[in-house]
Amino acid sequence: MSTPLQPVVALLVSAAVLLMGNGLLSVLLPVRAGLDAFSQLDIGIMGSAYFLGLVIGCLVSPGIIARVGHIRAFAAFAAVATVTPLCHAIFPLPPVWWLLRALTGLCFAGLFMGIESWLNAASDRENRGRVLAAYTMLNLTVTTVGMQLSGLFPARGFELFSLVAVLYSLAAVPVSLTRTVAPTPPRRSRLRLVWLIGVSPAAVLACLFTGMVNGAFWTLGPTYAHAAGLGFEEVALFLSAAVLGGALAQWPVGLSSDRLGRRPVAALVSAAAALAGLGLVVAAGSQGSRPVLYATAAAFGAMAFPIYALAVAHANDLVHRKRAVEVSSGLLLTFSVGAVVGPLAAAALMQWGGATMLFLLTAVAHGLIVLVMLVRAAQRPALPTARQEDYVAVPRTTPAVFELDPRAAPPEAATTPPEAAR
Repeated sequence: MSTPLQPVVALLVSAAVLLMGNGLLSVLLPVRAGLDAFSQLDIGIMGSAYFLGLVIGCLVSPGIIARVGHIRAFAAFAAVATVTPLCHAIFPLPPVWWLLRALTGLCFAGLFMGIESWLNAASDRENRGRVLAAYTMLNLTVTTVGMQLSGLFPARGFELFSLVAVLYSLAAVPVSLTRTVAPTPPRRSRLRLVWLIGVSPAAVLACLFTGMVNGAFWTLGPTYAHAAGLGFEEVALFLSAAVLGGALAQWPVGLSSDRLGRRPVAALVSAAAALAGLGLVVAAGSQGSRPVLYATAAAFGAMAFPIYALAVAHANDLVHRKRAVEVSSGLLLTFSVGAVVGPLAAAALMQWGGATMLFLLTAVAHGLIVLVMLVRAAQRPALPTARQEDYVAVPRTTPAVFELDPRAAPPEAATTPPEAAR
């Protein structure tokens, strides 16, 4: 284990176990809901409820952590999160599942805010970039591992829900036993959306549409895959292909944006993501085309998933480092609002026109990002490459993760009052 990660091993292990359980649950719930005759709209509301809970959790978690401390708050959030998959299995009713998904989102906001603020306190100015990179790769890889656990038991049984509950419970153990000193509570991010829109309307709109795409994909992607003829284990492979495609593309896309500019690359990958979405519409109607479905899903993930980080990078290029956390947190909120709306819109379209409407919606959303980037490029000259910060792949978890972003000013520099660069 490399030296920069030694103080945060316990936190990363807890995050890995949580993400493994969440990855499994993200595959299990939509498939099981379909087997239990939930409507498309029921499943869409379930996804929107999760992201709504996540937003609420980001707002209330700092106060809870401040009142009882990181370890007690983490144990409490983990205990409540453990109850939710078990209640899913006991009460297979749409309204109950909506409430449970909102509660899960709230708990996960608290869990990840605690981990991320602790990671930031345990790292320093020299190594926080490496800690963030390790945490980002953990998000991508362990979620994929969790999805593959879906093949251990049938979706109709109780066993997979129990396994999720076991993982959520075990996640509390490393944090509870760590010898790392708990940090001061995370600060509440200042939200100034009108100011943020003035800084970069392109980044705000890109995050909004990307949130719609991501929320719709994670909620209804399994439903689409099941309707395309894939079995339960194959649905997990379909989602894993998208995640791995996104993981492999992060750095090539980021390096390209460092050299060519954020908006041209964002427009290019958004156009490619729109084409990949249309490809998934066509592939769903081709029986026996599993390799095509997997390959197209990987292409979709490779193009769609880096757009959020590109938008965050573009907005951060336009402000001083002391504003970086404020900007990134506002964009995360914008993304989350889109993620609440996306599943509802996709579910309504799918109930009306079939499962392929999911990727028609994503194609339209990505097309709108292309239009936004081209319009803004015509209105505002490109920023000189020398003034750009380096691209950073950031997880879409809580505002606390942006404290780890090397583009942000360290705490001791945050009091310096230079004006934001426009």
